[in-house]
Amino acid sequence: MLGSVPLDLLEFAERIVPRYHWRFRTYYFDAPPFKDRNSPTSEQTQRFEAKRAELKATARLDRFSVREGYCQFTRKLATPLSHTGPRENVGIVEQKMVDVLLATEMTRIAWSKEAQHISLVAGDSDYVAAVQAAKNAGALVRLYYFREGKTSYGDRLYDEVDERFNLRDILQAMRDKKPDHRRPNGLPG
Repeated sequence: MLGSVPLDLLEFAERIVPRYHWRFRTYYFDAPPFKDRNSPTSEQTQRFEAKRAELKATARLDRFSVREGYCQFTRKLATPLSHTGPRENVGIVEQKMVDVLLATEMTRIAWSKEAQHISLVAGDSDYVAAVQAAKNAGALVRLYYFREGKTSYGDRLYDEVDERFNLRDILQAMRDKKPDHRRPNGLPG
């Protein structure tokens, strides 16, 4: 989403490809929201099915491949937000396997020489080892990040990549429906 406007993933994927390059494939990593396996609520089921439909539609975009993790409910001891009082046993929903899938796929792509240029739209420093592995395989890794409000990137990731691009201009051009200035005819693709 871009504010209240849905993000056109195909246009976005084309716009982050550097001029005179072409997009071989876009890998999209996500997980459906948590749904209790034993007794899901109707809201859980509805949200889960809506996300699955969204991921299926994404997988059907030209040259897109979806890699899907899952969400898991766990109980953990946590300090209350007020930072006073004893730690409490709280339920937390955590996304699982998505980061590992991304790191594994990026490393595989680089070492197989499937791509020499890898664009990473992320901000988590957990990807530093995968970026290092891709660079060791000879790939050039570009980081596309968005820094606004609470959204940012890890300094270690920012330092490790070969090139860095703030997504603000690309997202604004998409919102304003400006032609893609990096393409000879101004159109994506």
